[in-house]
Amino acid sequence: MTHVLYTANLASVVPPLVERHPGVRFTLIDGDEFRDEYRDADILWRSWVIPELFDQLMGECLDLKWLHVTSAGFDWAGGPNFDRRIAEGLLSSRSSTAYPTAIAEYVIAAIHLHARRFLHFADAQSRREWSSGLARDVAGSTLLVYGTGSIGRFTAERAEALGMTVIGVNRTGSAAEGFVRTEPFSSSSALLPEADWVVLAMPVTPENRGFLGAAEFAAMRDDAVLINVGRGALIVEESLVEAMTSGAIAGAVLDVFEQEPLPADSPLWTLPNTLLTPHTSYSSDGNPQRLAEDFSENLGRFLSGRPLLGVMSQPQLGY
Repeated sequence: MTHVLYTANLASVVPPLVERHPGVRFTLIDGDEFRDEYRDADILWRSWVIPELFDQLMGECLDLKWLHVTSAGFDWAGGPNFDRRIAEGLLSSRSSTAYPTAIAEYVIAAIHLHARRFLHFADAQSRREWSSGLARDVAGSTLLVYGTGSIGRFTAERAEALGMTVIGVNRTGSAAEGFVRTEPFSSSSALLPEADWVVLAMPVTPENRGFLGAAEFAAMRDDAVLINVGRGALIVEESLVEAMTSGAIAGAVLDVFEQEPLPADSPLWTLPNTLLTPHTSYSSDGNPQRLAEDFSENLGRFLSGRPLLGVMSQPQLGY
């Protein structure tokens, strides 16, 4: 019988899966200590678990064939044994629709936040000031999305429905669904002057760490808005502070930071026309059901020998 281990914060959605997959044994990872009953697991369905226990699971569950993580990326699922098992060929996949759905909605909300000048009006309200302001059209504007994976595609689909022109950037410039065109990362800086909205929705790799710095901010339009739902390390924070305080760009919505939690003395807290959220763009009440559906679909594929969805395609780059 196929044996699935699952972490505690997935427990509420497991009962329907037990009924749907009667030939599978599901075992809750209960507490922070390794138990012998985990050793013969074939599959690990992971949300939150302490790093030490995860590394032990990777090291001692020798029959493990497949790891499915609930995150949008794999970079947080690390450790020596994880890296070794991936190198040895352990199958690893992520949820394809759960968090990308929520994050794409966050991006669209962030665009409207600035387009409709809600930060301006909230500030005026706090002063009891009747202050008007000119909004900007979203329809007809250009959205530049760095990352054409599931988050980027879900964002592009929603942006296109609003009448936006959506340009994508990925490593090779390969075509991606939902984008009017895609360009390679190596030449992407030339696209910045075209964009009303710049969205970072890609993982950190050696080639893109800190890529959005002084030169890139200088290339952006002074009415452009930056939205980061990728990773904080994609941005040179000192350059962002300078760009925002000098008015080189018009605004920002930031959900991820190089250091989390963001220190209280960070200058990002007080940037003008900027909204910070504490790495919660993925959070939504529909996630549990979507996580269960994603895992159930892949479990059915695994049991029948079909290709899985959301598989880690380039382990050397961490995605």
